[in-house]
Order: sequence, then structure tokens, then C-alpha cells
Amino acid sequence: MNTEITSRWEGRTVYAIADGSKVGQISVPDIDFHWADGTFVKMAGISGVETEERLRGKGIASKLMAESVNFAIENGYSCSGVSTTVENVARRLYARSGYITLFKPGRFEKHLQRRDVPEVPGVKIRPYQQGDEKALMELFEEVYDGFFGWRKKESGRWFSLRKKLMDKEGDIIFIAKNDNGIVGWSGCFEQWVGLVSELYVRPCENRTEIARALQIRLENHHIAQGRNEAHFWLSIADDFSAYLLLGDGYRFREMRVFMVNIINLPKLLEDLAGLFEQRLKGKSDFKGLISIETPTQKGLLRIDEKVSVEKQGQPDAILTLSQEVLTRVVAGVPGFWDAYLQGMLSVKPKMTEQVRDVFDLLFPDVPWHHPADDMW
Repeated sequence: MNTEITSRWEGRTVYAIADGSKVGQISVPDIDFHWADGTFVKMAGISGVETEERLRGKGIASKLMAESVNFAIENGYSCSGVSTTVENVARRLYARSGYITLFKPGRFEKHLQRRDVPEVPGVKIRPYQQGDEKALMELFEEVYDGFFGWRKKESGRWFSLRKKLMDKEGDIIFIAKNDNGIVGWSGCFEQWVGLVSELYVRPCENRTEIARALQIRLENHHIAQGRNEAHFWLSIADDFSAYLLLGDGYRFREMRVFMVNIINLPKLLEDLAGLFEQRLKGKSDFKGLISIETPTQKGLLRIDEKVSVEKQGQPDAILTLSQEVLTRVVAGVPGFWDAYLQGMLSVKPKMTEQVRDVFDLLFPDVPWHHPADDMW
């Protein structure tokens, strides 16, 4: 006997209803997402995907995903994103619904042994003090301003994520400071992915030595708490952190997948207009209309003193690519020229040096950073 399935929205969650009961759901949280270089885009997240086991395989989740995408479009979002585990079979559902894998966050892992903390001339390492968080947020933004994939760092949220462990274990955040102020920190906090270790050092003299001292100070804390492993949730695309930890015996393990669905290309281009202006300023002589086209979407960018989105016009250059490649290129994984060389896109009427330059500037290769506390 077939069961009729209907749906009902409650706030930002859509439920599947059968015989008056909720048998499935998907939530659409609002995410303030960093697209690189200080530009944030409102993104519709996807979370809490669930269907009762007895009703799986009947298309309920696919229907709810379609409703969530429609919700995002109707509420003015340009794109939607989802973060899930590497082995989650729901990845098939997300892919069928138009979500494209951009990168695979994970963690650096190593079995620990106690070591002496090296001294760094002119640098003092001390425990966290109340009020440090403002400087730590500024440091993080400086280090990762050019990276794709993290939400705005707020000192209140930073502190709330760490307070419980501070109350339990005492000093869990270690600050490196020199005559110019705070230059780095290491620490840990508990999140739904487990215990998260973190390490951030701004580019400065003796950066590697400072980072190593902070790393070992935190590792020794873990050992004192009876832990025999450290798990640093840092980006493999962060060359400094990757070289530091891999060179010290850590291994990187992919644990999650981050996927994006561009649902309104003209709106996304409009959201990114300021970023495009910033990238082009003083670097390109191109002026004209660019058309970016996939089989299902089209966006027109006017390049002049400012960058704007047009609704119609005769383009001077046409970039043609698939929806998957569009998602990757606009996010910077890979950049435009790499994608072109791989035959992933085409340019008409022809690829001139000026056209190449403007697309290269608009869509450069962008590293990603997606720490555990930013996963929804």
C-alpha cells in the first residue's frame, strides 16, 4: 500500500509528512561565506538531512532537496553549500541535486611524544589572557584573507567554542608575542567532529620557529591530559601549515567533502562584483562585455571603470563551460588558465592575450581553508 508523502515548511526546515507524521527533513541555514580577499557571500547551507529508514529509496530526500533549492532561489541566494563526511552516501543525493565537490577538508594526525619547547629569541609564549581574542581574529583574517571557505570570525563565538574546555583543563590556548604584538597562537577546543587542534602564525621573522614552539607547547598539553594523538584541522592548501606538520611526521587524512551549487549565476556575479573590481584594478586594459554561459545559466559582466552585471547586450568575449566547471572556476579550484589548458572550457570568438589576462584576473587559482568549527 502506497503512502502519500507531502511536505511542510517550518521556518528554515522542510519536513516530509506521511500519515500526519514527520518522516524526513532538510534544514537550510544561512551562511555568511568567505569567497576570498574579504568578500563574503550569503550562502544557503544544507543540514539535518534525514529520512525514516522504512521510507528510504522512495525519492523523499530528492524531493526535499529540490524544495530546499527552490527556497534558496526564492529567498535571494546565489548559491548553496553542503559539508559532509567523505564516506557519507548522501553525497550521491547532493551530486544528483547539482552540488559540485570543491575540496576535501581533513586533519593532520600524529602519535605524540613529549618534547622540550624550543626558545625563540625575542618571542614570549604565554597562556591566553582575557581580551586576546580580538587580536587573534585579526591575525586569522590577515593570514587567510586570500583563502576560500570560512565564515566571519567573531570573538564571542571564538570564546564560546573554547570556554568549556578552558574551564575543564585550564590553559588550552598558547599565545606567541614579540615587540610588535601577538604573532601567533595554538590551542584546542571540542567540536562535534571531536577535539580540534589549531595553529595560526602570521608571516613574520622566525615564523617557522614560532609555529614549531606553539605546536610543541600544545602537544605537551595533550600528553599531560592523557592524549596520545593530536589532530590539527588545517588546510592542505595552506603551504606553510602543510609543510610544517608533514615535515614533523604528521599525515593528512581527508575526512569531509565541501560541495557548492550555483543556483543563480547573475546574482553570484553581482555578489562578487566588488571582488572582481579589486582583482582587475590597475592590472587590465580590457573594457567590454563578457558572457559566461553554461547549458542552463548565463551571466553578463560589464568591465569598465566598475564591474557590473548586465541583463542583455552583445558580448565581446564568451566563456562557455559546464555547470561543474563553472562552479570550480568561479571558486578558484582550478583557476581559469589551468581549466583552459585542460580543455574544460572554451573562449569565443578567440583567445587573445587581452582576453586571457582579464579572465585570469577574474578567476585566479584560490587556496581553501575550512576548519572544523566552520562545518555545518
